[in-house]
Amino acid sequence: MASGFSPYCAGHRANLRRHGEPEQKAITKAQVRPYQTLVRARIAKNPHNPAWTALETRWRALVDHAEHVIAEYERGRAGSQVERLVAREIVKLGNTTEPRIVVEVTMAMVMLREFRPCCFRSDHAFWVQLGRRVRGLSDLNFGERYVHATGKVKRCYRELSPRAAVVLGRWLAETLGIGGLYLARLDRAEHEKQNAEQRDLHKALAQLS
Repeated sequence: MASGFSPYCAGHRANLRRHGEPEQKAITKAQVRPYQTLVRARIAKNPHNPAWTALETRWRALVDHAEHVIAEYERGRAGSQVERLVAREIVKLGNTTEPRIVVEVTMAMVMLREFRPCCFRSDHAFWVQLGRRVRGLSDLNFGERYVHATGKVKRCYRELSPRAAVVLGRWLAETLGIGGLYLARLDRAEHEKQNAEQRDLHKALAQLS
């Protein structure tokens, strides 16, 4: 315990603030990359399917909503400070990142959760990690700091507040998550079909005389 006022030590308290749960680990690009490859392969296989355009349209609608939230605040309307902070992050991504990339990464994160649920300690942890990976697509969400021990400048991620990180991830999941869920089901169905075909082949070979 860090103190009498907290049930967590400093390390677990930092994890709770940065990753959504005390024992949640950061999801890395390397963990997401195989699922992003699956998403891109599915898009390449069905390049003219309207689903991709529809998902991009949903993302642009979310950016429009974020711009509306900011505009209302600038007009003097009362509103949630957390939602306003998230809205600024959404607009920042909308101005610096291609919609297709945001769609791909979000779907890849949803597929990661479907196939490896042990990577996420809770819904909150998933939302925070989803937001971190999507925010990582924009260089505007990184800064630099000088490390005296090495004499080098290190690139570092600019953290959102814990509440804002949860809301950002939830907005992304609600807007684009359906695509990842459907691709996960397709991929799982294909694997089950392949396994069934292999079992039938082995059964047929075993009956040879």
